Amino acid sequence: MPAIGGEAMPPQKILSSRLTEQFNALREILKSSLSLTERLSDKDSCAILSERLARLQSAALFVFVGEVKSGKSSFINALLGQDVCEVAPDPCTSRIQELVYGDEPATATLGDYWERVFLPKPVLREITIVDTPGTNSIIRNHQTITENYIPQSDLVIFVFPAKNPYTGTSWELLSLIRKDWLRKTVFVLQQSDLASQHELATNLERIKEYARERNVQNPVVFTASAKREQEGASDSGFAEFREFMRRTVESGDVWKMKVDGARDTARKIVSASLASLRAEEAAVAADKVFYSELKAKIEARREKARSLQRLVVDSLAATYDRLSHSLEDDFAEGLGAGNVLKRSIPFLRDKDIKTWLKDLQSQFENRAREEIDAESLRVSKDLTDEMQAMLDELVQAVGRRQKEGDASALSRISGRSEVLERLKSRLKELRIADIVGDKGIQGSNLGMLTLAGGGIAALGTVIALATHMMVVDITGGVIATLGIGIIALALLWKRSGILSEFRRKMATSRDEFRDRLNQEITQIFEKLFLEIEQQVKEPLARLDKQAAHLSALTSEAVRILSKLEPRDETVTV
Repeated sequence: MPAIGGEAMPPQKILSSRLTEQFNALREILKSSLSLTERLSDKDSCAILSERLARLQSAALFVFVGEVKSGKSSFINALLGQDVCEVAPDPCTSRIQELVYGDEPATATLGDYWERVFLPKPVLREITIVDTPGTNSIIRNHQTITENYIPQSDLVIFVFPAKNPYTGTSWELLSLIRKDWLRKTVFVLQQSDLASQHELATNLERIKEYARERNVQNPVVFTASAKREQEGASDSGFAEFREFMRRTVESGDVWKMKVDGARDTARKIVSASLASLRAEEAAVAADKVFYSELKAKIEARREKARSLQRLVVDSLAATYDRLSHSLEDDFAEGLGAGNVLKRSIPFLRDKDIKTWLKDLQSQFENRAREEIDAESLRVSKDLTDEMQAMLDELVQAVGRRQKEGDASALSRISGRSEVLERLKSRLKELRIADIVGDKGIQGSNLGMLTLAGGGIAALGTVIALATHMMVVDITGGVIATLGIGIIALALLWKRSGILSEFRRKMATSRDEFRDRLNQEITQIFEKLFLEIEQQVKEPLARLDKQAAHLSALTSEAVRILSKLEPRDETVTV
């Protein structure tokens, strides 16, 4: 909006040092308020405060409002003694007119249906008069533009037709002015020549009653007739209104109005900003609680997953232990003297020792893979269900939070809904099948690493070592030089050490199987949990940063408001 009013400065003879001090203090408060609204990206409030700051020591702004045909323009023309404002226009062509002081008459266009008129009228050195379109005007944006003047006004003059002052839109505007901006107001019953004395008396009291209902204390009401003023009649009522204006200007009341008006404007805007900031702080705090609760849910699920993991490891390790102990028994039986001797004599043996050991290893591997695969299928469902339940719980919690946000006026504050939607999408994108496949653990990376790289590989090493001992030390060396009788003695001598070493290696193999299985499940589960936690930590970090930012803005708003609190002091001029 272009600057409102002229550039005249209040005469220094009117302003006391105390009022000058208040002007200077108020200017700093307005600057701080403007800075706050700029940081809040509140464009409308920025515009209002910028105008207030620019006009702080310019001519006081008197805004005339009323419905079409209420007599505003005629009243202003009669007041200035010059036909300046359009009278009885078609509402579609009416315009806002700012009347300001100028050495020569001139007109400047400010926008559609909006102009500034310069007039060499002494009264306009102290005040700027604004003639607005009717509050019931059908021209688009007229009421919006009119309302934009209200926060800048120092005095609002409501003009009503004396015969019928009960027009709805003017009283609605007064309610807005008193509720939102607390502007100082006076009332004029215009066209008094058209009403009887009884009507004037009745309507004057009714105007005061309506005004008091809208929180106007001690309402000031003038009766006037622009027609009688133009005829030169002494009973036009303009003398009283001019005297009011003279006292207002000469006493310095107009400047006190300006100080009070600017303070009220800043207080209204900063209070609204503070309310918005506190609402946003509450929303951020609630979001932090929500995300903290999500973290707690994740941690609870992590503990449950750890318990489930121990059960899974115990189950699979027990299967492996049973199979490995069975292998030890088969191995020990195969090392019996009769079996060894039989396999050492070519014409008696069904298979040599190397073949027997190879078959023993192959049989164990097949049984281990078959039984561990079967067991993994059984326990995989528990893992899948638990992980899916966690993701479903988190997605549902986010969905509920989104619905709460949609029902709230704060749903779009600081991109809250976008953060929630992004979190929900990422949770849905996590595939449990990537952790535990349809084929169980053996169908996942976990299964392949455990079976191919864990216990069975270690078992192969054990059997290979045992094979070397038996073939080299017994069949390769002893039989070739000492014959059958010595074989039994050698076997009795070697068998105990071979079995002891074999059992030791198998025990190590069982420990390695359990450790490897536990490590692989832990690694994959932790990867999942860390990924989920990261999705929650990101908004929490953002909220912490936002909370600190809001706290600084809130403190600034509180500081400004503390300087705007009404003081029990009388301002002299």
